[in-house]
Amino acid sequence: MLIGILRNQNPDSADRWIAACEKKKIEYRVIDLLSNNWLNELKAEKFDLLLSRPPGDIERFKIMYDEKLYIISKILKMRLYPSYEECLLYENKKLLSYYLSANQIPAPKTSVFYSYDEARTFVQTSRFPIVAKSSIGAAGSGVQIIRTKEQGLKYITKAFKGSGIRRRFGPNRVTGSPSKWFIKAIKDPSYFKMKLKTYVERHRDAQFGFVIFQEYIPHDFEWRVARIGDSYFAYKKLKVGDKSSGVKSLAYENPPLAMFDFVRELSESHKITCAAFDLFLSGGNYLVNEIQTLFGHIKDHILEVDAKAGRYLYKSGCWIFEAGDFNSNESFDLRLEAAIAQYQK
Repeated sequence: MLIGILRNQNPDSADRWIAACEKKKIEYRVIDLLSNNWLNELKAEKFDLLLSRPPGDIERFKIMYDEKLYIISKILKMRLYPSYEECLLYENKKLLSYYLSANQIPAPKTSVFYSYDEARTFVQTSRFPIVAKSSIGAAGSGVQIIRTKEQGLKYITKAFKGSGIRRRFGPNRVTGSPSKWFIKAIKDPSYFKMKLKTYVERHRDAQFGFVIFQEYIPHDFEWRVARIGDSYFAYKKLKVGDKSSGVKSLAYENPPLAMFDFVRELSESHKITCAAFDLFLSGGNYLVNEIQTLFGHIKDHILEVDAKAGRYLYKSGCWIFEAGDFNSNESFDLRLEAAIAQYQK
């Protein structure tokens, strides 16, 4: 088997896939999708499977990656994991809102406005708080809670007539401290320079000409439910301040199996087999806040049942817990197993 790994603009974006392939002793090639020669490199060898890692931080790179995945998947008909459709949804909150609504998937009500006047009317007639989101931006970097009409109108003016909506500069202040960042910079100056360049570019990547407003769902936590192939995981992301996104305050609890039923039915219906689903529980119903095709995790495992790490599998109509370590290499080892199993089918 020969695998192609599709690297994005970040030099280390292929590293997890590489480690997974080397662990399984699978031959691979890395294709730099930023290179002008990417298409010739793809055609030069007969790849059995291509592994993707779409970027989720800078809009122009996200657009570039999606365009090339379209050629790879739809024109060249090459096998891709995660799929083109799964990657397309990743870190595109405009598209995700249309997708959820068109498919009648339960979700917080979301409105995307390209009209300044429509956006103003919405804010003037809304109940607060409401959630403003940037279309791209992981770890809560583009999320703002708007509590008054005046804040909403100011936000709209900035988006349509001002400098645009900019995401935070620097690391996530909810999950770190200036002293820790300073120590990291001293220990590894090259890492600091790379991160600084990323922060500058992300801050410059302003969103102009549209706004995304979402219904605010009162909550103390949101569930993150991950599906990787046939394996299911879940944990709670606890709210810090106003947000559950982009925080590192987690809680492991025995997840309700009805929630796995919800995610399994949803993912089976829409052929999403590699993603994390962030869910609110509201009025006894689950609402999909986000779908993240690729996600990391800050602990070595992402499910505990009775204080044991493991995964859930759905077998013969029942959920079966299997104890063990299934999230090594930030779950990329398991992703590779799922990709190969999908290819072999």
